[in-house]
Amino acid sequence: MILVSLGVVSPSSGQLSPLLSNSALIKESENPATTVITLPLLFEAESEPAGLPLRLNKDWFWGPIIPSLGRAATALSDTELSKEAENPVTRFITLPLRYEAEFNDGPYKGTKDTFEIDQAVLPFILNADWALITRTKFPAVTQPPKKLREDWESGLSNGYTTFFLSPEHGTTFFWGAGPVLYYPSATNKALGVNKWGSGPSLAFLRKDAGPWVWGVVVNNIWSFGGPSHSSERTNSFLLNPVITYHFDNGWSVGSSPNITANWLSKNGQQWTVPIGGGIEKVFSLAGQHMKMSVDAYYNAIRPTAGNDTALVQVTLTLLFPP
Repeated sequence: MILVSLGVVSPSSGQLSPLLSNSALIKESENPATTVITLPLLFEAESEPAGLPLRLNKDWFWGPIIPSLGRAATALSDTELSKEAENPVTRFITLPLRYEAEFNDGPYKGTKDTFEIDQAVLPFILNADWALITRTKFPAVTQPPKKLREDWESGLSNGYTTFFLSPEHGTTFFWGAGPVLYYPSATNKALGVNKWGSGPSLAFLRKDAGPWVWGVVVNNIWSFGGPSHSSERTNSFLLNPVITYHFDNGWSVGSSPNITANWLSKNGQQWTVPIGGGIEKVFSLAGQHMKMSVDAYYNAIRPTAGNDTALVQVTLTLLFPP
């Protein structure tokens, strides 16, 4: 739910300010007998408040005041947008669309193709102090045979959504914690398991006015039910560090490998550790903010059964600042 309050605009600055404070607005929204109108309102500004979502003409705009912000959002530079896109508990809505090619997969040394929604963020403001951040990963896969004389497989793999509870008062250090919900979306056994699963997840990110951004996301997922020897089980670990250096005009370079472990595999066959990195750029097309990134990694440690030696990722992320 987005709460909206009447606001006034300063003629000199064009800044929109709410007539009710954050705390008063939130308290009123929880009052079943409230007299506060919670509808978007039309307002006039002398100068353009670039952060508002819809401009009707040169004088009028349509837009809400979000209580967690306490004001209309101000325009962000491409570099600021790029940094925020890397925040796992961002208050932006983000939609990352990724193509990933993994080379030398299986006995035929084929290429595994993955098309996925890669950690799309949908935030929910709970109150003045806390937000619930959801991040969803949903892959579709075409992969070579894992054994000789088997067929290629195509379809959906297992996706999951992480629910991060995150405080609203971060300025340079951001964090969130919560459960992962893993769902049985795999269309066949070669691409995943037909079981629900869950586990804990933590996320941290540090960013400020400087060029460096660093952080990490970590989780472990266990599937529900099934005998201990069953192949229809999951016990997987993810460590996703993030480190980037940002230049002017939205350019950046960095590394964000997915370090994984399958605890159900034999000793020496559990870990996959990629090394590498890539380049990224934020830009706008027809008013839509986007971030394009190209990354390449070499799997320095990998199970010999898969033997995926390297991978390339191309990601287009649609950004929707509040």
